[in-house]
Amino acid sequence: MSAVAVVLVTRNSEPYLEETLDSIRNQSRPPDALIAIDDHSGDGTVEHLRDVGFEVVTSTSTYEEAVTRIAGNFVHGLRLAERSGADVVILGDHDDIWHRERIEHQAELLEAHPSMAMVASDGFLIDSNGVALPGTIRDTFPIPDEFEQWNVRQQVRYALRHSIATGGASAVRCSRLGSWAVPPGWLHDRWWSLSALHWEMFLVDRRTVIDYRLTSNQQVGLAAADQDHFPAWWWSRTRQLPRSIRRARDVTGLLTSQHPRPLPHPR
Repeated sequence: MSAVAVVLVTRNSEPYLEETLDSIRNQSRPPDALIAIDDHSGDGTVEHLRDVGFEVVTSTSTYEEAVTRIAGNFVHGLRLAERSGADVVILGDHDDIWHRERIEHQAELLEAHPSMAMVASDGFLIDSNGVALPGTIRDTFPIPDEFEQWNVRQQVRYALRHSIATGGASAVRCSRLGSWAVPPGWLHDRWWSLSALHWEMFLVDRRTVIDYRLTSNQQVGLAAADQDHFPAWWWSRTRQLPRSIRRARDVTGLLTSQHPRPLPHPR
């Protein structure tokens, strides 16, 4: 059985943190390590995390741009998780509510599929007060029913246009993820899902494992939900042409040079 770590990234997270931590404490399978990368909180976030057993490390990212900074913080968390002896890492946001069997379910999926590097599950949507909203994450970012029957080229092409993994509802296997480094301008979940897809190590899970909280001050998350409205999506991208060119180069590098790690030895 693989050791499991929880990795959270926080910044002034007190308003919703207690509910998140309560849901992690009440898991049917307790994690083996609790790690948080805190981005210089000025409230009581760090103290609260330490009170419930988290190892809290201050962010070392020098990026100002939110997407790159958040991705770097999660990469930092994964490195610490692996050093702690964990192979499976459950990713989490500071304001979501985890369903009681989330860790058990996602860890069992990765243990049953040892060649997989990432599992992307679904989540119900809630508002800032915890009231249920219509639909799920997957309703916002749909994955076609036939997705698993597509070839790798078709899957990667789709994933370049559509988010297929939300970090707060995902889990990764360190020993299969290859280089965790995320190029500037990419969210960690987008980049890792593309990498896992390319090497046929991505597992789609249709089960809901969290209540995903939508708040007015979210920096990332469902903000890209206009991607299926193609004219608006394309116009927004044309205004970011230099960034798009850089991202194309990133993908070309992924497809030609990045290699997965070998399968771990049975334990």
